[in-house]
Amino acid sequence: MSAGAGLSMTSAVVASKQQISCAVAEEAVLLSMQTGEYYGLNPVAASIWKLIQEPRTLHDVLDALLDEYAGVTADECKPQLFSFLSELIALELVEVR
Repeated sequence: MSAGAGLSMTSAVVASKQQISCAVAEEAVLLSMQTGEYYGLNPVAASIWKLIQEPRTLHDVLDALLDEYAGVTADECKPQLFSFLSELIALELVEVR
């Protein structure tokens, strides 16, 4: 199944080199080198961000999230994952490979 930004479960995503990020407690802060804008990530988004520091398929990211957040189902998580990554792709903070 595909959703937003031409993503599918076999798409590999990775954090763009055009950003700087740091962990702040369980959250993360990103700075776009292209726009100079900062973005704050909540703990779940920060978990995704940490996972995509190396290229990973959406399938692998989803599996890791389901392991970390045991009370969440794939049907609940998948649309949120696609939406979040589509937003980061639009902001050029994530690349699809």
